[in-house]
Amino acid sequence: MITLNFKGKDKEYKFDYASFFRANKLFSTKNPENGTSNNDGAGSIWVSLVTGDDSAIFNAVSSLLPAKATEDEVVETINKYDGDISEDLKEELQESAFFKKAAKRWMKFTNLFVEGKEAKTENDKMELKVMKNTLEEVKKSLS
Repeated sequence: MITLNFKGKDKEYKFDYASFFRANKLFSTKNPENGTSNNDGAGSIWVSLVTGDDSAIFNAVSSLLPAKATEDEVVETINKYDGDISEDLKEELQESAFFKKAAKRWMKFTNLFVEGKEAKTENDKMELKVMKNTLEEVKKSLS
């Protein structure tokens, strides 16, 4: 568990089903063909934390706090944290079967995309290289 100070009170949080559900609700991408959720928000939090994405901490903490938490409250909670919040969040994610499964699902679908992609331009080659590197980082984080 990770202890966060939310609204002036210390409370322990963990990446459980509620935070998994909230992450998918808040941060999932949409299918461009029909607008439905891809339910990949939890997986994207895992990926963004292990790759050092700037939005990762905010998104992870947002998924832990109550749904009614405002943007300012999330930022205040992060600012009050004493320690390396990024590393502590990664450790907590490792304990969550829900988020681990979501990361594995993300890996599976991204791997299918990478395997079937043919790089024709320099931009495509760079994109493919970045995706392969990201896949490798996520794979390491799951072991």
